[in-house]
Amino acid sequence: MNRNITSALLTILNKILKDGSSVGSRDQEQTEVLSTLTKINNPYERFLVIPGRNNNVFAQIAETMWVLAGRNDLGFLENYLPRAVDFSDDGKTWRAAYGPRLRNWNGEIDQITSVIKRFKEDPLTKRAVISIFDPGSDYQDTKDVPCNNWIHFIQRNSTLDVHVTIRANDAIWGFSGINFFEWSVLHEIIAKSLGWRVGTMSWYVGTFHIYNRHYKTAERLIQIKNPISIYECGISHTPIETTINELDKTLELVFEAESYSRKGFFNKTKEVELKINDPFFKKSSIMLKIYNAIQLGIEREIIFGYLTELGYTDFRISALEYLSRKWKDPEIFTEVNSFAPRFFYAFELMKSTINNFEMT
Repeated sequence: MNRNITSALLTILNKILKDGSSVGSRDQEQTEVLSTLTKINNPYERFLVIPGRNNNVFAQIAETMWVLAGRNDLGFLENYLPRAVDFSDDGKTWRAAYGPRLRNWNGEIDQITSVIKRFKEDPLTKRAVISIFDPGSDYQDTKDVPCNNWIHFIQRNSTLDVHVTIRANDAIWGFSGINFFEWSVLHEIIAKSLGWRVGTMSWYVGTFHIYNRHYKTAERLIQIKNPISIYECGISHTPIETTINELDKTLELVFEAESYSRKGFFNKTKEVELKINDPFFKKSSIMLKIYNAIQLGIEREIIFGYLTELGYTDFRISALEYLSRKWKDPEIFTEVNSFAPRFFYAFELMKSTINNFEMT
């Protein structure tokens, strides 16, 4: 059992590099393992801050908000994920985006609401299922076929577990880049809506793989033999308090604030953020504001002021690590030492392990 995303990613990468087979897929070489089950004990410990991974936490948050809102337009997503258009047939939408399938299947069914309704009818039900793959539309020549196919929720002893089934998962861009993050948020929203604890996440993948563009990244990461997450060093996860009944209104506020920040209207952004009561979604909105401020070339002093709005949280540590890379200024990350010294020390040890490997 893995504690969280940090240990799970290293477990998976070690397995792929140790036991994997090389295989060609379309135009890309990859190394894969088949039929893999990974269990994660604390999926709400969702922020991955580990040297060498170089993930974009802002894109994770933006895409998660977009999926939960049931959207498929690239006009919003491309700002945070420029390569999104590479997976689009028409350059405007993702044909098989998860959001519409979650929130408006066939123009009729909100599957999140349906799962919660099913549990209210029968708390021990085995039928709380969300389907994503659509055989009526996905067997065609397209750039966009959903990789994540089926999500099953089950409650025992007031604890909600989730089983995610995926036909094919890229360990770097897929699993640790977005998929784990977005489904962990959905998991917590459903648990909160029903008054249950968040339980384990079981992650089953038909082919778990690393593309050749990520071989060096994976080789560096597996040098870390004892990965330490921020959550093992005194930082608590930022809780989600929004239920399904408040979700759409909360997301409307997040997108309204984002639209102002994208245009540089940061005073208006702040006015909207004050209306967001949920700590997770409020900080998500602040993160999108920080990203847009970076894109617009706003002064660093102002951006650092926005960072203080995140408090001493998992959000802030993730943002600082990203900025230290974005601005090529490792000193930015040293701020973590003032409120999470145990993690700062652990991070530096992990980084030195990678650096020593690269020097050999």
